Amino acid sequence: MTKKQILMITLIGVSFLSNLTSLFGQSPEWSESKRKKGIQVFSRPFPGSNLDEFLGRAEVEASISQVIALLTDPASCKNLYHQCKELTVLSGTEKKSVVYLRNSAPWPVNDRDLIMDRGFEQNEKTLATVMKIKRLDSNARPTPSGVTRMENFEGVWRITPQANGKLKIEYQAHFEPGGSVPQSVINLVLTDTPYESLLNLKTLVEEGKHKETKFDWVKEPTKN
Repeated sequence: MTKKQILMITLIGVSFLSNLTSLFGQSPEWSESKRKKGIQVFSRPFPGSNLDEFLGRAEVEASISQVIALLTDPASCKNLYHQCKELTVLSGTEKKSVVYLRNSAPWPVNDRDLIMDRGFEQNEKTLATVMKIKRLDSNARPTPSGVTRMENFEGVWRITPQANGKLKIEYQAHFEPGGSVPQSVINLVLTDTPYESLLNLKTLVEEGKHKETKFDWVKEPTKN
């Protein structure tokens, strides 16, 4: 093989690896947009979308079961989730269910709704627990007049035990609202939704709401 052939093969290999890095490289870095009352909020570009995804992070002193109970309580629409107008379980249990959600929006923007799949998983070793939520292409609950059905929504709540005995709570999501929404409203949603929801969660934990709740499918960290 000549030196020229070797050089050509090397260049092709470098180009190939460069393309792989571009395709499978790490996601863009998170950019912090808010830090207040022990809550951090971040955002970053979402591949294939004009809208960023958000990430909220906080710590609470609670059991995993208490947090799950707060996230699934029918009253959580009013007490926990930011801008939630209706949250109705259409079928299933606390561990896996199909849920109807309607969020309010400032005038003159239409309220948004969707039907989503909601399910929990727990890592048997680390005890890290996640609640995954994703839009379902379903008409099990028709969209009311004057409401726009969201084109996409996918998110996760992560509950991760920490060495200090607390739980790290993360709420990460990306959505496509459908219809026309001013960028100013979008920007507020990206910051306020994770921040206000986590602030409400912290308040409910401090008030002792669902403190005694236990789920037989949830394993709790061993306290020192």
